[in-house]
Amino acid sequence: MKKNKFLIVLSILFVLAVAFYSAKGLIGPGKKISPRPAVVKKAAKKTERTLPRPIGAKMAIILDDWGPSAALVDEAVAIGRPLTLSILPNLRHSRDIAEAAKKHGLGVMLHMPMQPKGKRQPAEPHTILTTSSEADILKYLEEALASVPYAEGVNNHQGSAATSDERVMRTILSYLKKKGLFFVDSRVIATSVGRKTAGELGVRFAQRDVFIDNVAAVDEVKRQLAEAGRLALRRGKAVAIGHDKKPTLEAIREMAPELEKNGVKLVLVKELLE
Repeated sequence: MKKNKFLIVLSILFVLAVAFYSAKGLIGPGKKISPRPAVVKKAAKKTERTLPRPIGAKMAIILDDWGPSAALVDEAVAIGRPLTLSILPNLRHSRDIAEAAKKHGLGVMLHMPMQPKGKRQPAEPHTILTTSSEADILKYLEEALASVPYAEGVNNHQGSAATSDERVMRTILSYLKKKGLFFVDSRVIATSVGRKTAGELGVRFAQRDVFIDNVAAVDEVKRQLAEAGRLALRRGKAVAIGHDKKPTLEAIREMAPELEKNGVKLVLVKELLE
């Protein structure tokens, strides 16, 4: 009888021991080791911090030198993107191009001739020179803007000498402020005082980051557009300047979907003003 009681107690203890160690996961077939919930939660939080986050970016494309011909206007419109056309004043097609751009939702700017370094006589009449009087500068601007209707801003055509001259730039930008126009510095020279003077006068301002068609070949323009897109993604915005050239328009048409796929939104330059 005592022996039977002993066996019963021993059996109970064995069952309890098995249940205890099974609950602890120390015995049993197919045992799996899982991290504790707290560890999993901590690891997930760390992974979330290291994942790259999408960055919004905007890029404006300005196309200079419109005016001598209107042959490529339809191609610019057909791209279906908000390009900004910067138009040379007082030329045969200056007004027609401005009106077409306005009609189709493209941006319109005046591409104002300004004195470059190293040339005695610029090609365009009524170019703003470092020797131009204040009265002449204002007169040239008035006449130029009258020939480019709907212009919302101005950028410089050439102008490495003029944009480096504080007197000239203060006269130009003071006039633009009165007219409610913005200025885009084409940044053809590092000594430009455009940004500094615009900041002092409170003129809405932007400046060129990338020239896209110094080499007028489709593949090269596409390479420069990609560089401008990368810059926009890093900084949030970028301004690219090209010209009314067929390879430039072709490259923009081919690259626009890729830029947008990568998160770069194409906008009018007036959306990127400081």
